[in-house]
Amino acid sequence: MKTYTAQQMRAAEQAAVEKGTGFEQLMENAGRAAAADLLKRRPNPGRALVVCGKGNNGGDALVMARVMQTAGWRIDIAFVLGGNLSPLATLNRDRLQGLENIVFVEPDELEGRLKNGYDVIIEGIFGTGFTGALPESVAAVCRLLNRSDGLKTALDIPTGLDCDSGSGSADPDTFRAGLTYTFAAYKPAHFSGAGKAVCGEVVCLDIGIE
Repeated sequence: MKTYTAQQMRAAEQAAVEKGTGFEQLMENAGRAAAADLLKRRPNPGRALVVCGKGNNGGDALVMARVMQTAGWRIDIAFVLGGNLSPLATLNRDRLQGLENIVFVEPDELEGRLKNGYDVIIEGIFGTGFTGALPESVAAVCRLLNRSDGLKTALDIPTGLDCDSGSGSADPDTFRAGLTYTFAAYKPAHFSGAGKAVCGEVVCLDIGIE
């Protein structure tokens, strides 16, 4: 069972790129692999909320949104750290423009929309590089999501959990997932007490990284 710290994961990604698999393809592989597993669990199209940060964790979530949209899902997407995204996240946001059943919503709309319920909530705010305390704006979003119904799904690591902490350092408002998709390798916090409390089922997906 492979376990990588955040730094080891970055090195593995770089090694894959040097062998010819670009960062864009790795993101595509990650989003598609997660969406494929999720669609097996939820074969009937429904409503999904995709909550993104501005980095590549959000980019993975946007790839998932595109794949799920083609399978008939209706998807609301919110960017909770503003619209200035990383280049790859921007690329995947642009690919969603104009697609049927894709709606971009503002963070302050989330509370009202969550009252109507979602079948799935996909969280891609912070990835493996997060440490410390959540910004209050993100903590407030996580509190809303944690009170909501639907299958809560985190990408790589739930936002608020320190990836590298074997003791499981976690913010009090950490996103509480029922399902976590991690890519290429498990992370130390997946096996910590705090991690087990917020990760739910952890599924490690192959995305072309050794």
